[in-house]
Amino acid sequence: MNKTLTIVMMILITTVFLYCEAPGMGEYFPDMDGWSKKGVPEFYNPDNLYEYIDGAAEVFLSYDFRNLASLSYENDAKHTLTIDIYQHGNGNNGYGIYSQEMPVKGNFLPIGAQGYYEQGVLNFFKGQYYVKISSFDLGDKDETILTTFAKAIEQKIEGKTSFPNALQSFPEKDKIEGSRKYISSNFLGHSFLHSAFVGDYQVGDKKLQLFVIEAVNQEAAIGIVSAYREFAGKKGMEITDKDGIVRFTDPYYRSSGPMNIKQKGNFAWGMFCPDEAIAASFIKEVEVNLQKMKLID
Repeated sequence: MNKTLTIVMMILITTVFLYCEAPGMGEYFPDMDGWSKKGVPEFYNPDNLYEYIDGAAEVFLSYDFRNLASLSYENDAKHTLTIDIYQHGNGNNGYGIYSQEMPVKGNFLPIGAQGYYEQGVLNFFKGQYYVKISSFDLGDKDETILTTFAKAIEQKIEGKTSFPNALQSFPEKDKIEGSRKYISSNFLGHSFLHSAFVGDYQVGDKKLQLFVIEAVNQEAAIGIVSAYREFAGKKGMEITDKDGIVRFTDPYYRSSGPMNIKQKGNFAWGMFCPDEAIAASFIKEVEVNLQKMKLID
């Protein structure tokens, strides 16, 4: 009897523990006409996420994953859908994990900051949350039903319905659609570069990648560029500084042309580009956009 009681208590404690790991997230699942919730939400944290998405857990963890709440629904026709709500450390990481899974070209929707629909799937992000809805056998009503659920969830979760500030500083001209991503750590393989927003551009026959790094403060941003200069200098690279743009060759990326990087406020941004004028033009446009958003002086 005592053994049975102990087992029951352990199950109850485990259930409570998992729920407490995601306080309030159970309230994000809406009541929907014609649909019933199958049980109660399941909750996962960084320690047990692999139990739910074993093969993809490491990618989610690299974007500062905090909690996952999952719940399935069923209608009278026995059609089902599942909602997974991922909570990440901040809005940058919420966008980051979304950007890793979004299609290059897709049916994008104004849900949250952005969402997209494919048959049986509707995913969107809002602030630090990444929401994934998957359905089964909904036929021609699939998109309508998933969109209705997505909008109901969006109203319940907190967060900005806009892209991260740094991403909004990217120029629109010559951009390659679907190329904008957020790299959560070790950008370009350098630990001192931390994380970065990136986007590809096609200028004539040149394909270029622009990056914007948002540091925690101005001192940290200065430190990033200083560390990069120091790295290049120790490798014997020539370093120039013209109009605030630091230019040198990264020995790891010699074939990409010189690195062009500028720092102002708590931002650092730039690109590999052999054409100094083209690089300066992109860097200037990012600066103007950051100033328009009043993120730098």
